[in-house]
Amino acid sequence: MRERRFSKKRMPRRVFLVICEGDTEETYVEALKQHFRLPIAIKTKVSGNKINARLVAQYIKELGLAKDDDYQVFYIYDSDIDCVVEKVRAFPGICVLSNPCIELWYMLHHAECRRPLDSANMLKVFSASHHIWKSYLKGRLSNEQMRHLIENRGFAAERAAKLRWPDNPSSNMGVFIEALENAKMS
Repeated sequence: MRERRFSKKRMPRRVFLVICEGDTEETYVEALKQHFRLPIAIKTKVSGNKINARLVAQYIKELGLAKDDDYQVFYIYDSDIDCVVEKVRAFPGICVLSNPCIELWYMLHHAECRRPLDSANMLKVFSASHHIWKSYLKGRLSNEQMRHLIENRGFAAERAAKLRWPDNPSSNMGVFIEALENAKMS
């Protein structure tokens, strides 16, 4: 007679689905993921400006998440394109915006920024703000740049808290960092 096998009940998974605008945001999230080494899955998807509700639902389905799984969706986008920001803010999940772009968040790790800038000017100010950013390329981070961002994330969050989100300049990336820190403690 055949022996009956009982499968173990699947435990709910904890997942952070991070939908990013581009490679620059994804590279940063991957650096954070590597640093924190959390007991949760952090999955990133780059959707660009073509983000829509159907695409978000598709990403969730691809992950095979069940309704009893504990998951959060984060949208990490630059605020330089108004129509995309409006779309992202309408989706369920946590909207993480840097205005005008993520390089503002990077700069807040070592310097204040209080004057409004467009993305092109922000990149110029940012690359001149510290010696490690002189060789910066969008979508890539050197080991030295990653280390700088990891070690100084608390300073960036403090500086960002002094700015009026979502005005230019501002970033609420600290919300995502806080979620990672909380996940590490639980």
